[in-house]
Amino acid sequence: MERRDNEQAVTGRKKKLRLIVAMFVSGLVLLTLFSNTLRTMNLTKVWTTTGRQGELVQSFTGSGVLEPVTEAALSNRAGWTIKEIKVKAGDAVHKGQTLVVYESREAENRYLDAKAQMEQQLLSIQGLQDRYVEAASNGDDSELRIAKRDLESARLTKDMQQRNLDSMKADLVSNRELKAPFDGIVTQVGAVDGIVSASAGPDVQLTSSSNGYRLAVQVPANISDHLQIGQKLDVQVGQADDTRTVDGTVSGIENKESQMNIVVAVNDKSLRGGEHALLDLRFASAGVGGVLVPSSAIHKEGNETYVYVVEERKGPLGNTSHVRKAPIEAGESNELETIVLQGIFPDAPIILASSEPSVVDGERVRVMTP
Repeated sequence: MERRDNEQAVTGRKKKLRLIVAMFVSGLVLLTLFSNTLRTMNLTKVWTTTGRQGELVQSFTGSGVLEPVTEAALSNRAGWTIKEIKVKAGDAVHKGQTLVVYESREAENRYLDAKAQMEQQLLSIQGLQDRYVEAASNGDDSELRIAKRDLESARLTKDMQQRNLDSMKADLVSNRELKAPFDGIVTQVGAVDGIVSASAGPDVQLTSSSNGYRLAVQVPANISDHLQIGQKLDVQVGQADDTRTVDGTVSGIENKESQMNIVVAVNDKSLRGGEHALLDLRFASAGVGGVLVPSSAIHKEGNETYVYVVEERKGPLGNTSHVRKAPIEAGESNELETIVLQGIFPDAPIILASSEPSVVDGERVRVMTP
């Protein structure tokens, strides 16, 4: 009886020991799982995306005002005072029509003075000719040479005065009135009675629609790469709901640092100038194979270009996610996407954002559901 009691006591102690051991092991497992979960919760969070197959589309929208190709800012070249204004803004004028009349009294007086000096010089030449004839009659060789030299000098002076007189007359005629160099429309009149010409900009701004209109727009360099002189473009003209499309032609491309200035010529008889014009450009990178990736996911360091991808690794407690730095070869890009030519597959989980300012190659992370 006593022996049976002892055996039962030993059996009870063994059961308690096994229970304690089982509880201890379970506690260790739970503690390990809890520790691993806690560690996972404290990992850097990352949000991923995948690349996609397709064409990279370069797009740009630019606007401006249609301006006449032929225009002229006209003023008095001599800077004379304005006497009379013959036109106003909006007037249609013809080639050769007088636009502004200038005060020419001082110039006229200078011309008359020069003309009088010329007449005096002619009288002087007549006197020298008489001296020459007299010296020749007297047979005085010395006097004859002097008279001949003085006569030649006077004639040279006369020729110089004549050229000066002709120039003054031409200036007087051309500067007395400002005339239209072509048929056109007066868009601006800056002339003011009694004020010196060009005191506040050109006296008259004149435009002509005979050669059409132009639209000047700044475009990014990656858009200008798709443009060339003579290329046809659609130009939307008008405002809000009242718009229509007219034909345009690239007539000029000018490089200006990171921007390119392009000029589009538009020739449509219904246009009047001053209309609002819009260019909506879209170019696809046809024929370029690769994976389209958000540009914000691409990093550059020196000459190296790379992305961070998430790599799954097997472990005793399950799979874990780690950062892998993947060097890539990048192609063209737009404001949102970049073509990756080599380095990743379309289904690669690319890190787009993280809860920390940066991630490190090999770092374990927690992948969040988008």
